[in-house]
Amino acid sequence: MTQKLTICTTCKFSKESAFNQNGETGGEILRDKLIQKRNERGQRLEIVGHECLWACKHSCAILLEDKVRTGYLGGYFAPEDSDADAVLDWCAAHAKTSDGNVPFIEWPQGMRGHFIARIPKNDKGNKQ
Repeated sequence: MTQKLTICTTCKFSKESAFNQNGETGGEILRDKLIQKRNERGQRLEIVGHECLWACKHSCAILLEDKVRTGYLGGYFAPEDSDADAVLDWCAAHAKTSDGNVPFIEWPQGMRGHFIARIPKNDKGNKQ
């Protein structure tokens, strides 16, 4: 498995509140939804939580890393099923590529407008 999806666990639940009525952050809820849906789909994807990805203005933030493909930092996700589905659809499309560059036409609608940065793959053999 080369893909790793990191979810910021300190991202706010909403613009008005860091936590929901159960004391959970938006990032924690989104991470749990992603894990549940990944398992239901049988998708091969490592999902982890991490405290603060320093993308607070883009809450909820995610980071897709890959050992062989370009990765992505995304944000503006809500802790909702539809956003979790869009992220997992994106990860599946990304996994089918050789370089991580998914053609725009194949982007899930729910991912459009959510990208913050492309993350170069960690290619230790690429020296200047």
